[in-house]
Amino acid sequence: MKKLQSVIAIGVASMVVSVASAGATDRPTVNPVEEQIAQAAPKDFDAAKYFAGKTIRVIVGFAAGGGTDIQARHFAAHWGDHIPGKPRMTVTNITPDITAANRLHASPPDGLTLEMTAGSNVVSQFTNAQAKFKIEENRIVGTHTASSSTLFAAKNFPYKTLTDAVNGKTVMRIGSRGPDTAYAMRIAALSKWLNFPVKFIPGLSGTSDNLIALERGDIDGYLPGGGGTVWYSLPTIRPDWLKDGTVRVFALTGPTEIKLVPNKEIPMPADTPYALDLIKDPEKKKQFEIMTKADTQYGKVWMAPPGTPDHIMDVLRKSYEDVIADKAFRSKLEELMGEPVNHTHGAEIEKELDAVVAGYAANVEKFKEWITWAQERF
Repeated sequence: MKKLQSVIAIGVASMVVSVASAGATDRPTVNPVEEQIAQAAPKDFDAAKYFAGKTIRVIVGFAAGGGTDIQARHFAAHWGDHIPGKPRMTVTNITPDITAANRLHASPPDGLTLEMTAGSNVVSQFTNAQAKFKIEENRIVGTHTASSSTLFAAKNFPYKTLTDAVNGKTVMRIGSRGPDTAYAMRIAALSKWLNFPVKFIPGLSGTSDNLIALERGDIDGYLPGGGGTVWYSLPTIRPDWLKDGTVRVFALTGPTEIKLVPNKEIPMPADTPYALDLIKDPEKKKQFEIMTKADTQYGKVWMAPPGTPDHIMDVLRKSYEDVIADKAFRSKLEELMGEPVNHTHGAEIEKELDAVVAGYAANVEKFKEWITWAQERF
Protein backbone atom coordinates (compact mmCIF):
# COMPACT_ATOMS: atom_id res chain seq x y z
CA MET A 1 0.00 0.00 0.00
CA LYS A 2 1.24 3.41 -0.87
CA LYS A 3 2.62 5.04 2.26
CA LEU A 4 1.55 8.63 2.76
CA GLN A 5 3.87 11.41 3.82
CA SER A 6 3.92 12.03 7.57
CA VAL A 7 1.45 14.74 8.47
CA ILE A 8 3.03 17.69 10.25
CA ALA A 9 1.43 18.96 13.43
CA ILE A 10 0.21 22.25 12.00
CA GLY A 11 -1.53 20.52 9.10
CA VAL A 12 -3.20 18.03 11.38
CA ALA A 13 -4.30 20.75 13.78
CA SER A 14 -5.86 22.69 10.91
CA MET A 15 -7.71 19.57 9.85
CA VAL A 16 -9.05 19.15 13.37
CA VAL A 17 -10.34 22.72 13.41
CA SER A 18 -12.04 22.17 10.06
CA VAL A 19 -13.79 18.99 11.21
CA ALA A 20 -14.79 20.51 14.53
CA SER A 21 -16.32 23.52 12.81
CA ALA A 22 -18.58 21.13 10.91
CA GLY A 23 -20.09 19.93 14.16
CA ALA A 24 -17.73 17.11 15.15
CA THR A 25 -17.52 18.25 18.74
CA ASP A 26 -16.06 14.98 20.01
CA ARG A 27 -13.14 15.16 17.60
CA PRO A 28 -9.85 14.73 19.51
CA THR A 29 -7.53 17.72 19.58
CA VAL A 30 -3.99 17.15 18.40
CA ASN A 31 -1.23 17.87 20.89
CA PRO A 32 1.71 19.12 18.76
CA VAL A 33 4.25 17.61 21.14
CA GLU A 34 2.56 14.21 21.01
CA GLU A 35 2.33 14.49 17.25
CA GLN A 36 6.07 15.01 17.01
CA ILE A 37 6.70 12.00 19.25
CA ALA A 38 4.34 9.86 17.18
CA GLN A 39 6.18 10.82 13.99
CA ALA A 40 9.64 10.34 15.53
CA ALA A 41 12.10 7.94 13.99
CA PRO A 42 11.62 4.36 15.23
CA LYS A 43 14.97 4.32 17.06
CA ASP A 44 13.80 7.29 19.16
CA PHE A 45 10.31 5.97 19.84
CA ASP A 46 9.50 4.77 23.35
CA ALA A 47 6.10 3.07 23.01
CA ALA A 48 5.49 2.70 26.74
CA LYS A 49 6.29 6.36 27.40
CA TYR A 50 4.18 7.48 24.44
CA PHE A 51 1.01 5.48 25.21
CA ALA A 52 1.13 5.76 29.03
CA GLY A 53 -1.75 7.83 30.41
CA LYS A 54 -3.42 8.19 27.02
CA THR A 55 -6.81 7.13 25.69
CA ILE A 56 -7.26 5.34 22.38
CA ARG A 57 -10.69 6.01 20.90
CA VAL A 58 -12.32 3.19 18.97
CA ILE A 59 -14.86 4.36 16.39
CA VAL A 60 -17.78 2.07 15.53
CA GLY A 61 -20.08 3.15 12.70
CA PHE A 62 -23.16 1.35 14.02
CA ALA A 63 -25.54 1.59 16.95
CA ALA A 64 -24.69 0.10 20.32
CA GLY A 65 -25.72 -3.51 20.78
CA GLY A 66 -24.97 -4.83 17.29
CA GLY A 67 -22.35 -7.44 16.40
CA THR A 68 -19.62 -4.94 15.50
CA ASP A 69 -20.25 -2.88 18.61
CA ILE A 70 -20.16 -5.75 21.10
CA GLN A 71 -16.91 -7.07 19.64
CA ALA A 72 -15.34 -3.60 19.69
CA ARG A 73 -16.29 -3.15 23.35
CA HIS A 74 -14.73 -6.49 24.24
CA PHE A 75 -11.49 -5.39 22.58
CA ALA A 76 -11.63 -1.98 24.27
CA ALA A 77 -11.88 -3.62 27.69
CA HIS A 78 -8.73 -5.72 27.23
CA TRP A 79 -6.53 -4.61 24.31
CA GLY A 80 -4.93 -1.74 26.21
CA ASP A 81 -3.39 -4.21 28.66
CA HIS A 82 -1.28 -5.56 25.80
CA ILE A 83 -0.08 -2.17 24.54
CA PRO A 84 3.08 -0.73 26.13
CA GLY A 85 2.07 1.94 28.63
CA LYS A 86 -1.38 0.34 29.01
CA PRO A 87 -3.52 3.13 27.50
CA ARG A 88 -7.23 3.29 28.17
CA MET A 89 -9.54 2.42 25.25
CA THR A 90 -13.07 3.73 24.76
CA VAL A 91 -15.74 3.08 22.13
CA THR A 92 -17.58 5.88 20.33
CA ASN A 93 -20.59 5.02 18.14
CA ILE A 94 -20.76 7.36 15.13
CA THR A 95 -23.56 6.66 12.67
CA PRO A 96 -24.02 6.22 9.81
CA ASP A 97 -20.88 4.22 9.08
CA ILE A 98 -19.85 6.58 6.26
CA THR A 99 -19.48 9.33 8.87
CA ALA A 100 -17.37 7.01 11.00
CA ALA A 101 -15.13 6.25 8.02
CA ASN A 102 -14.73 9.96 7.28
CA ARG A 103 -13.86 10.64 10.91
CA LEU A 104 -11.13 8.02 10.94
CA HIS A 105 -9.63 9.25 7.68
CA ALA A 106 -9.48 12.81 9.02
CA SER A 107 -8.02 11.81 12.39
CA PRO A 108 -4.40 12.48 13.31
CA PRO A 109 -1.99 9.64 12.53
CA ASP A 110 -0.90 9.24 16.13
CA GLY A 111 -2.20 5.77 17.00
CA LEU A 112 -4.87 7.18 19.31
CA THR A 113 -7.86 6.77 16.98
CA LEU A 114 -8.90 3.42 15.47
CA GLU A 115 -12.00 2.17 13.72
CA MET A 116 -13.48 -1.31 13.76
CA THR A 117 -15.41 -1.65 10.53
CA ALA A 118 -17.90 -4.27 9.37
CA GLY A 119 -16.12 -4.61 6.02
CA SER A 120 -13.54 -2.97 3.80
CA ASN A 121 -15.64 0.12 2.83
CA VAL A 122 -14.25 -0.07 -0.71
CA VAL A 123 -17.61 0.42 -2.41
CA SER A 124 -18.66 3.40 -0.30
CA GLN A 125 -15.73 5.50 -1.43
CA PHE A 126 -16.93 5.18 -5.03
CA THR A 127 -20.69 5.43 -4.51
CA ASN A 128 -21.39 7.68 -1.54
CA ALA A 129 -21.17 11.41 -2.20
CA GLN A 130 -20.48 11.95 1.50
CA ALA A 131 -17.35 9.79 1.42
CA LYS A 132 -14.26 11.87 2.13
CA PHE A 133 -11.83 8.98 2.36
CA LYS A 134 -9.80 6.63 0.19
CA ILE A 135 -9.72 3.29 1.89
CA GLU A 136 -6.41 2.31 0.30
CA GLU A 137 -4.79 5.21 2.15
CA ASN A 138 -5.82 3.90 5.58
CA ARG A 139 -3.41 1.80 7.59
CA ILE A 140 -4.68 -1.65 8.56
CA VAL A 141 -4.03 -3.27 11.93
CA GLY A 142 -5.66 -6.56 10.95
CA THR A 143 -8.83 -8.61 11.04
CA HIS A 144 -9.90 -11.42 13.36
CA THR A 145 -12.74 -12.85 11.30
CA ALA A 146 -13.53 -13.86 7.74
CA SER A 147 -16.57 -12.93 5.67
CA SER A 148 -19.96 -14.63 6.04
CA SER A 149 -22.28 -12.55 3.91
CA THR A 150 -25.73 -14.04 4.53
CA LEU A 151 -29.21 -12.91 3.48
CA PHE A 152 -31.80 -13.74 6.16
CA ALA A 153 -35.57 -14.00 5.71
CA ALA A 154 -38.34 -13.66 8.29
CA LYS A 155 -40.35 -16.70 9.31
CA ASN A 156 -43.51 -15.65 7.47
CA PHE A 157 -41.89 -14.87 4.13
CA PRO A 158 -43.46 -17.36 1.70
CA TYR A 159 -40.33 -18.44 -0.17
CA LYS A 160 -37.91 -20.70 1.68
CA THR A 161 -34.77 -19.68 -0.22
CA LEU A 162 -33.69 -17.33 -2.99
CA THR A 163 -33.96 -20.27 -5.41
CA ASP A 164 -37.70 -20.42 -4.73
CA ALA A 165 -38.06 -16.64 -5.10
CA VAL A 166 -36.70 -16.51 -8.66
CA ASN A 167 -39.52 -15.19 -10.88
CA GLY A 168 -41.57 -14.82 -7.70
CA LYS A 169 -44.50 -12.50 -7.01
CA THR A 170 -44.18 -11.67 -3.32
CA VAL A 171 -42.02 -8.63 -2.59
CA MET A 172 -39.27 -8.91 0.02
CA ARG A 173 -38.90 -5.73 2.09
CA ILE A 174 -35.27 -5.17 3.04
CA GLY A 175 -33.86 -2.39 5.22
CA SER A 176 -31.22 -0.14 3.71
CA ARG A 177 -29.51 3.12 4.51
CA GLY A 178 -29.62 4.13 0.85
CA PRO A 179 -29.35 2.98 -2.78
CA ASP A 180 -25.61 3.62 -2.95
CA THR A 181 -24.74 1.08 -0.26
CA ALA A 182 -23.01 -2.03 -1.54
CA TYR A 183 -25.50 -4.48 -0.05
CA ALA A 184 -28.43 -2.58 -1.61
CA MET A 185 -26.64 -2.60 -4.94
CA ARG A 186 -26.04 -6.35 -4.74
CA ILE A 187 -29.66 -7.05 -3.80
CA ALA A 188 -30.87 -4.76 -6.60
CA ALA A 189 -28.75 -6.63 -9.14
CA LEU A 190 -30.17 -9.95 -7.96
CA SER A 191 -33.67 -8.52 -8.12
CA LYS A 192 -33.08 -7.29 -11.66
CA TRP A 193 -31.43 -10.42 -13.03
CA LEU A 194 -33.46 -13.08 -11.19
CA ASN A 195 -36.82 -11.32 -11.37
CA PHE A 196 -36.93 -11.36 -7.58
CA PRO A 197 -39.23 -8.57 -6.29
CA VAL A 198 -37.61 -6.31 -3.69
CA LYS A 199 -38.59 -3.10 -1.92
CA PHE A 200 -36.06 -1.23 0.21
CA ILE A 201 -37.17 0.33 3.49
CA PRO A 202 -34.99 3.40 4.12
CA GLY A 203 -33.35 4.53 7.33
CA LEU A 204 -32.10 1.21 8.70
CA SER A 205 -28.39 0.87 9.34
CA GLY A 206 -26.60 -1.94 11.14
CA THR A 207 -27.59 -5.16 12.83
CA SER A 208 -29.36 -3.62 15.81
CA ASP A 209 -31.74 -1.51 13.70
CA ASN A 210 -32.56 -4.33 11.30
CA LEU A 211 -33.21 -6.95 13.96
CA ILE A 212 -35.66 -4.62 15.68
CA ALA A 213 -37.38 -4.02 12.33
CA LEU A 214 -37.62 -7.79 11.78
CA GLU A 215 -39.20 -8.19 15.23
CA ARG A 216 -41.76 -5.53 14.42
CA GLY A 217 -42.56 -7.03 11.04
CA ASP A 218 -41.42 -3.88 9.22
CA ILE A 219 -39.09 -5.85 6.94
CA ASP A 220 -38.95 -9.39 5.56
CA GLY A 221 -35.22 -9.75 4.99
CA TYR A 222 -31.85 -8.57 6.24
CA LEU A 223 -28.48 -8.61 4.49
CA PRO A 224 -25.67 -7.42 6.79
CA GLY A 225 -23.43 -4.89 5.09
CA GLY A 226 -19.84 -5.64 4.21
CA GLY A 227 -18.59 -9.10 5.03
CA GLY A 228 -21.06 -9.42 7.87
CA THR A 229 -20.70 -12.04 10.61
CA VAL A 230 -24.33 -12.19 11.76
CA TRP A 231 -24.61 -15.88 10.87
CA TYR A 232 -22.24 -16.52 13.75
CA SER A 233 -23.23 -13.73 16.14
CA LEU A 234 -27.03 -14.03 15.85
CA PRO A 235 -27.30 -16.86 18.41
CA THR A 236 -25.67 -14.52 20.92
CA ILE A 237 -27.59 -11.37 19.97
CA ARG A 238 -30.97 -13.12 19.47
CA PRO A 239 -30.84 -16.57 21.07
CA ASP A 240 -33.07 -19.24 19.48
CA TRP A 241 -34.07 -17.12 16.47
CA LEU A 242 -32.44 -19.54 14.05
CA LYS A 243 -33.32 -22.60 16.10
CA ASP A 244 -37.05 -21.80 16.30
CA GLY A 245 -37.28 -20.38 12.77
CA THR A 246 -37.94 -16.72 13.68
CA VAL A 247 -35.48 -16.04 10.85
CA ARG A 248 -33.88 -18.41 8.37
CA VAL A 249 -30.98 -18.27 5.95
CA PHE A 250 -32.33 -17.26 2.55
CA ALA A 251 -29.12 -17.11 0.50
CA LEU A 252 -25.35 -16.81 0.75
CA THR A 253 -24.21 -13.69 -1.06
CA GLY A 254 -20.44 -14.00 -0.64
CA PRO A 255 -17.83 -15.94 -2.63
CA THR A 256 -18.71 -19.57 -3.32
CA GLU A 257 -15.35 -20.75 -1.97
CA ILE A 258 -16.32 -19.58 1.53
CA LYS A 259 -18.05 -22.46 3.31
CA LEU A 260 -19.73 -21.48 6.56
CA VAL A 261 -19.34 -23.84 9.49
CA PRO A 262 -22.19 -24.38 11.98
CA ASN A 263 -22.90 -21.60 14.44
CA LYS A 264 -23.83 -22.21 18.08
CA GLU A 265 -27.42 -23.18 17.22
CA ILE A 266 -27.65 -24.81 13.80
CA PRO A 267 -25.56 -25.95 10.82
CA MET A 268 -25.90 -24.08 7.56
CA PRO A 269 -28.95 -25.63 5.82
CA ALA A 270 -27.81 -27.83 2.96
CA ASP A 271 -30.27 -26.30 0.49
CA THR A 272 -29.06 -22.70 1.02
CA PRO A 273 -28.08 -21.36 -2.42
CA TYR A 274 -25.14 -19.17 -3.27
CA ALA A 275 -26.46 -16.14 -5.14
CA LEU A 276 -23.58 -16.43 -7.61
CA ASP A 277 -24.74 -19.90 -8.63
CA LEU A 278 -28.15 -18.53 -9.62
CA ILE A 279 -26.62 -15.98 -12.02
CA LYS A 280 -26.20 -17.77 -15.34
CA ASP A 281 -24.94 -15.00 -17.64
CA PRO A 282 -21.07 -15.04 -17.54
CA GLU A 283 -20.65 -11.26 -17.73
CA LYS A 284 -23.21 -10.64 -15.01
CA LYS A 285 -21.60 -13.31 -12.85
CA LYS A 286 -18.21 -11.62 -13.29
CA GLN A 287 -19.64 -8.25 -12.23
CA PHE A 288 -21.24 -9.80 -9.16
CA GLU A 289 -17.96 -11.52 -8.25
CA ILE A 290 -16.09 -8.21 -8.41
CA MET A 291 -18.70 -6.46 -6.29
CA THR A 292 -18.79 -9.35 -3.85
CA LYS A 293 -15.03 -9.23 -3.38
CA ALA A 294 -15.08 -5.46 -2.90
CA ASP A 295 -17.90 -5.60 -0.36
CA THR A 296 -17.53 -8.89 1.50
CA GLN A 297 -13.87 -9.94 1.45
CA TYR A 298 -13.40 -9.15 5.13
CA GLY A 299 -15.72 -9.40 8.11
CA LYS A 300 -14.31 -7.02 10.75
CA VAL A 301 -11.31 -4.81 9.98
CA TRP A 302 -9.30 -2.66 12.39
CA MET A 303 -8.10 0.50 10.66
CA ALA A 304 -5.88 3.46 11.59
CA PRO A 305 -5.71 6.87 9.89
CA PRO A 306 -3.61 7.51 6.77
CA GLY A 307 -0.01 8.36 7.53
CA THR A 308 0.17 6.44 10.80
CA PRO A 309 3.89 5.62 10.91
CA ASP A 310 5.19 2.08 10.75
CA HIS A 311 6.63 2.09 14.27
CA ILE A 312 3.19 2.85 15.73
CA MET A 313 1.55 0.32 13.41
CA ASP A 314 4.07 -2.28 14.60
CA VAL A 315 2.98 -1.67 18.21
CA LEU A 316 -0.73 -1.83 17.34
CA ARG A 317 -0.36 -4.96 15.20
CA LYS A 318 1.77 -6.78 17.76
CA SER A 319 -0.58 -5.92 20.65
CA TYR A 320 -3.60 -6.90 18.51
CA GLU A 321 -2.05 -10.30 17.89
CA ASP A 322 -1.22 -10.60 21.58
CA VAL A 323 -4.74 -9.84 22.80
CA ILE A 324 -6.40 -12.31 20.41
CA ALA A 325 -3.83 -14.90 21.49
CA ASP A 326 -4.85 -14.47 25.16
CA LYS A 327 -6.86 -17.59 25.98
CA ALA A 328 -9.50 -15.96 28.16
CA PHE A 329 -10.00 -13.04 25.78
CA ARG A 330 -10.11 -15.31 22.73
CA SER A 331 -12.63 -17.64 24.34
CA LYS A 332 -15.02 -14.77 25.08
CA LEU A 333 -14.47 -13.23 21.62
CA GLU A 334 -15.29 -16.53 19.93
CA GLU A 335 -18.37 -16.79 22.13
CA LEU A 336 -19.49 -13.32 20.98
CA MET A 337 -18.72 -14.07 17.33
CA GLY A 338 -19.93 -17.66 17.39
CA GLU A 339 -16.95 -18.71 15.28
CA PRO A 340 -13.21 -19.32 15.64
CA VAL A 341 -10.84 -16.38 15.38
CA ASN A 342 -9.43 -16.09 11.85
CA HIS A 343 -6.61 -13.55 11.91
CA THR A 344 -5.12 -11.83 8.86
CA HIS A 345 -2.18 -9.45 9.30
CA GLY A 346 -2.76 -5.83 8.38
CA ALA A 347 0.17 -5.65 5.96
CA GLU A 348 -1.38 -8.44 3.89
CA ILE A 349 -4.77 -6.72 3.86
CA GLU A 350 -3.19 -3.43 2.75
CA LYS A 351 -1.75 -5.16 -0.33
CA GLU A 352 -5.04 -6.92 -1.12
CA LEU A 353 -7.05 -3.71 -0.79
CA ASP A 354 -4.98 -2.07 -3.51
CA ALA A 355 -6.05 -4.83 -5.93
CA VAL A 356 -9.68 -4.76 -4.78
CA VAL A 357 -9.93 -0.99 -5.27
CA ALA A 358 -8.39 -1.29 -8.74
CA GLY A 359 -10.89 -4.00 -9.70
CA TYR A 360 -13.85 -1.89 -8.65
CA ALA A 361 -12.48 1.22 -10.36
CA ALA A 362 -12.24 -0.67 -13.66
CA ASN A 363 -15.98 -1.44 -13.50
CA VAL A 364 -17.25 1.71 -11.83
CA GLU A 365 -19.54 2.74 -14.71
CA LYS A 366 -21.32 -0.61 -14.67
CA PHE A 367 -21.85 -0.38 -10.94
CA LYS A 368 -23.41 3.07 -11.29
CA GLU A 369 -26.25 1.33 -13.12
CA TRP A 370 -26.72 -0.92 -10.10
CA ILE A 371 -27.34 2.18 -7.98
CA THR A 372 -30.10 3.17 -10.41
CA TRP A 373 -31.67 -0.26 -10.01
CA ALA A 374 -31.55 0.15 -6.23
CA GLN A 375 -33.12 3.62 -6.43
CA GLU A 376 -36.01 2.15 -8.42
CA ARG A 377 -36.73 -0.22 -5.54
CA PHE A 378 -37.02 2.42 -2.80
